[in-house]
Amino acid sequence: KSTSVCFTGDYTDFYSSKDHATNVGIMFRGKENALMPNWLRLPVGYHGRASSLVVSGTPIRRPCGQMRPDQTKPPIFGPSKQLDIELEMAFFVGGESQLGEPIPINKAHEHIFGMVLMNDWSARDIQAWEYVPLGPFLGKNFGTTISPWVVPMEALLPFAESNPLQV
Repeated sequence: KSTSVCFTGDYTDFYSSKDHATNVGIMFRGKENALMPNWLRLPVGYHGRASSLVVSGTPIRRPCGQMRPDQTKPPIFGPSKQLDIELEMAFFVGGESQLGEPIPINKAHEHIFGMVLMNDWSARDIQAWEYVPLGPFLGKNFGTTISPWVVPMEALLPFAESNPLQV
């Protein structure tokens, strides 16, 4: 039996589209307050736990944590009953940069090496309890899996399409 390990120093997970941000917002805040106003103005993301990033096929243990299935009772502790994965894309970013100095958008392509498919594992019942006010912790940091092959951006550029306008 082999164990797959990725050596990644750090990562950040962003809401990549208005649809993604809205769907997650509906889960936690309801339809009337689904999309937070900041999403339209700045990149919204959370800091991931690089130590839980592994290659697809690596066993992931179902997390335990606090959840509150009945809002009229105190929270309970136990294994997640609402395990979810989201199929996403991940970009490998690198190159020289200076701490605190932004990379201009027209130079971003110089820092993106390639992409992989990514499964963002979520314990939605644990996440819902942790989410307010500080964001996810145990509900999001127990496992992130990526495909074993990185596709260089150079190979993808001939197939690039314009993004839909998000307003």
